Amino acid sequence: MPFVYDFDHKHRRPPMEMKDLLGGKGANLAEMTSVLGLPVPPGFSITTDACRAYMAAGWPEGLSAEVAKARARLEKKMGLSWATAPTPCS
Repeated sequence: MPFVYDFDHKHRRPPMEMKDLLGGKGANLAEMTSVLGLPVPPGFSITTDACRAYMAAGWPEGLSAEVAKARARLEKKMGLSWATAPTPCS
């Protein structure tokens, strides 16, 4: 099971029924984006399963790679790169 879901991920169940996996804020953002079509900036949620795995045995195997892939998708959607984005103080 994935540890990272984009806000606009097409879920099998409505996001609000997945609060146990996405967390309350993650489920709300997924609902606004994928169901209601509201103009929410792109983003992703790290699941509560990742948190439980971390608490049980440390950083979950594969989580860093999933976050890196999600970040790359986010950069592509926004047309920006973390490496080249201006800092707030620029």
